[in-house]
Amino acid sequence: MNKNTLYIIVVIGIILGLLSVNSNIILSYAVFAAAVICIALAKKPETAVCILALYAFADFAVRSFMGSFAGIWDEMTLVLMMLLWIWKWLVFRKEENFKQTPLDIPIIIFIGIMLFMLIFNSSDYSISLEGFRAVVQYMLWFFVILQLLRDQKSAKQVCLVLIIGTSVMAAHGIFQYIIGVEMPSGWVDQNEAGVRTRVYSILTSPNIMGSLMTLAAPIAVAFAFCANNLKKKIIFAFLSIMMIFALIFTFSRGAWIGFAAAVGVYVFLKDKRMIVPAVLFAVIIVLAVPSVGNRISYMLSAEYIESSLKGGRLVRWLTGLEILKSSPLMGVGLGEFGGAVAMNHKLDRLVGISVVKTFYMDNYYLKTAVESGIIGFLAFAALMYNVVVSSVRTIIITKDKILKEIEIGILSGLSGVIVHNFVENVFETPLMATLFWLLCAVMMHLWYINYNKKV
Repeated sequence: MNKNTLYIIVVIGIILGLLSVNSNIILSYAVFAAAVICIALAKKPETAVCILALYAFADFAVRSFMGSFAGIWDEMTLVLMMLLWIWKWLVFRKEENFKQTPLDIPIIIFIGIMLFMLIFNSSDYSISLEGFRAVVQYMLWFFVILQLLRDQKSAKQVCLVLIIGTSVMAAHGIFQYIIGVEMPSGWVDQNEAGVRTRVYSILTSPNIMGSLMTLAAPIAVAFAFCANNLKKKIIFAFLSIMMIFALIFTFSRGAWIGFAAAVGVYVFLKDKRMIVPAVLFAVIIVLAVPSVGNRISYMLSAEYIESSLKGGRLVRWLTGLEILKSSPLMGVGLGEFGGAVAMNHKLDRLVGISVVKTFYMDNYYLKTAVESGIIGFLAFAALMYNVVVSSVRTIIITKDKILKEIEIGILSGLSGVIVHNFVENVFETPLMATLFWLLCAVMMHLWYINYNKKV
């Protein structure tokens, strides 16, 4: 920090100190902190992406201490980071070009299709606009973050911050399991025994906690493999194991399925010989934690199927398919059924001769199909396909071994979340949607760096 910057901070502090005598002192110092952060970000814009990697903590702090901003703080942050992007372009435009990547067009096409649905397939524009925002808003992070990142170092720093933040939540989750934190009765089927608690840390759901661990754990494993000394290897290996145990203690079967997919991708890309130790580790976990095996075996039992057909995922999926049959091409309208927007508006729909109240579909792909039809479903499926293919191409053209390791970790985590979305509305959660597109941006930033080295 140079002298001029220090003088500015001191002056701002004095002014706010004087103002706080006759005003809200907390607000004054919050403004002071924001001013300091803005000055720091103006000097190094890519730092903002590291801050965004701690989204869960920021959201928890806002919900706990500034509840009135809980619903808008992330939108405000997105706008501020867009302004920071403009600032960076004005100041550093001679040093950096505007980045274009293979994932830009697929995202733009998907957004265009959702905009088409909004304009031509809305029974209530206010609800459909809210549904459009819920689907599209977090994809905008991709473009902002892509332009803010500057080099390989900034990409690594973002991943490192994500690992550290997730590790803190993992440690908290393990602590919750040890003390047997209280949980709502609805988190476990009444016919199921052996699960005394499900952990969630500072999040609102063990399923989302599990999804976050699925996203971050492969990246931590990658850092363990590419660390340049034994001490760092041990640290990252420990953090990886901690995340895996936190994932286990969420008792989220959907997250376990997603993590299994993430492990499969990691092993396939890294070293197929790792499949044996991965399977052995899974067997050891099932034997060491009997409730894990019980929860898996219950999922395969006739009792679970019967229960799920009465009030679980299966009856929700069947109901979703029935609704889709009535509007197969374009769906019932964005935000109209199966997600957070419909739940907030307490919507219902006629299915056959029964009126069904909306619910979380527990399948983001089916939720997308119900709201935007086969067109929207295919557009979203194509987008996820392009995320995977573009990431694979990035790994292929990367020559640096450390970067390649990190890219494999990122793609594995992204793949786990993509699979988890088959049994959960993961992208309905701002945290997971934001971090997913943040890592997509990191991956495409690395593609841009490696592609330009190649050419």
